[in-house]
Amino acid sequence: MTATAVTARSWRSARWQQYHRFPMSLDGRTIDGLATTGRLLVRSGIEIGRTLEAMLQDGDLVTAVWHQGERLFLSRLLRLDPVQEWFALACDAVPQANDALLASASVTFTCNHRGAHYNFVATSPAAIEVDGALALRFAFPLALYAHQRRASPRVQPPPRIPLRCEISWGPLTLDAEVVDVSLDGIGTIVYGSDVQLAIGSKLERVTIVHPDRPPVVVDLEVRYSVRFAGRDGTPSMRSGCRFLGAPHDLRDLIRLFVTELDANPQANKNQGEQP
Repeated sequence: MTATAVTARSWRSARWQQYHRFPMSLDGRTIDGLATTGRLLVRSGIEIGRTLEAMLQDGDLVTAVWHQGERLFLSRLLRLDPVQEWFALACDAVPQANDALLASASVTFTCNHRGAHYNFVATSPAAIEVDGALALRFAFPLALYAHQRRASPRVQPPPRIPLRCEISWGPLTLDAEVVDVSLDGIGTIVYGSDVQLAIGSKLERVTIVHPDRPPVVVDLEVRYSVRFAGRDGTPSMRSGCRFLGAPHDLRDLIRLFVTELDANPQANKNQGEQP
């Protein structure tokens, strides 16, 4: 296996932590609390990053099966970059297990974390070096599924939900997508690379087109802006923002990215729950 060296946390990760270190709350609840009281589908990239970071800090065991489900891959998280959206796992002591995961298009991982059982699917495996040791890097999962027991029904997670929004910034009118909203109202918008929203800007009366209700009007405070290439390679801008608006509007947006599966049986059916 060839490897790409990674020797320290990137400045992007430090910036992410600086702007997203806030108490998580949706009616006073947290991801860990929600996960241990029912079933939870998390599609917020910010909350996924926070959960993976907590697994890393706790030293939780991460597992996967290989060889047609007959053998177990055992590992722990070594590093993650929430902005570039990748994480690295320590190699298994069995070289064949590492080779099997690297040869897979996607891998389903499981982790018991703070009283809840998590499942997530990761793609784009690659061999890298972390602090001089060989490791396995994967792209961030599009979703985390958390539940109390292994025997819970399976859920097919849909992709992240893009929400179109209209931004007026000085003389400019900008079309963007809201691609993430966390429990504490921190979110991410993506837009064309020909404009860069300045850090500290306050964008007033941003209209977000909600799929199931009238448009939501919020104010945004820009926390950071970075250039990146989308999954299709298109150059784009990504800005992290704090969403400011009416509490019921924010709750409706958050629930598109952090879904309590037991709260609405009909919605669960629509999201692909399988027996």
